[in-house]
Amino acid sequence: MSSSDDVIVTEIDTSVSDAMKVVAEKLRAAMANPDTVSDLSLQDMMAAVIRFYAKKAEMGMASPFPPRGGDLTATDVMLSTTDMLHALNVQMFELSMWQAMTGNCVAPQHRAQAAE
Repeated sequence: MSSSDDVIVTEIDTSVSDAMKVVAEKLRAAMANPDTVSDLSLQDMMAAVIRFYAKKAEMGMASPFPPRGGDLTATDVMLSTTDMLHALNVQMFELSMWQAMTGNCVAPQHRAQAAE
């Protein structure tokens, strides 16, 4: 194995992880009054989180999503996904074709692990 094939393991930045936990807690608390968070701030944060999630997924993130969907409802996911697809002018057909052509979808073994 050449040095370029070695997996680079870095230490988890606890300051970023801790900050993300605080933001998640604050957003859960803001659910009672969503207008306390500006749309622009929420959009900026979501874009950064999605970009970061995609990067980690490309690098082989062990689990595709928290068990049982992280307490999200199907409606939560459908609204968010639909808005993201519309923002980028991507149709559902294009998403399914991309998944079929690239094999880029959640593997059955990951779904089983996430359901546990």
